[in-house]
Amino acid sequence: MSTLEEDITARQEEEQTGRLRLEDKVLRYFQNKEIAKERNEENKLLLEEIEELFEGHEEEEITFSLPNGDIAVLSPQFREREVLDKDALADELQVPKDELKTPFDFCMFTSKGVLTPAMVTKYTTVEREVKLRISKRKPNTKRRKRKEQMPENLD
Repeated sequence: MSTLEEDITARQEEEQTGRLRLEDKVLRYFQNKEIAKERNEENKLLLEEIEELFEGHEEEEITFSLPNGDIAVLSPQFREREVLDKDALADELQVPKDELKTPFDFCMFTSKGVLTPAMVTKYTTVEREVKLRISKRKPNTKRRKRKEQMPENLD
């Protein structure tokens, strides 16, 4: 076998080895993605169960020590958002709901004098939602300890 043939054979073996390594990495990548997907689904179910259990407690914040020394913190998170009842507003304006989709539509009705700020206020409600916030933090640092020890009234 000549050196040229040996070089070609060696190059082919390198390419084949590289392709096998690439195939292995791609396979591991998709296996990891599947594992992550399963873990995320499990975490969603766990979070729902944690929320149900948390509702029974009167405390504002619950903390647990984790095996690695960090602290798990469960606390309610309050969200408020304003929601416009477009169905009721469309009924009052006597227009199809489809005509109240974009900000431009609202501008047009407002410029014509058909829609007033009072009407928008009338059909806007505030939705309040309490969601559980679960987080992890390091144990109290020196800064936090100093902050807790400081007197509140310095007057």
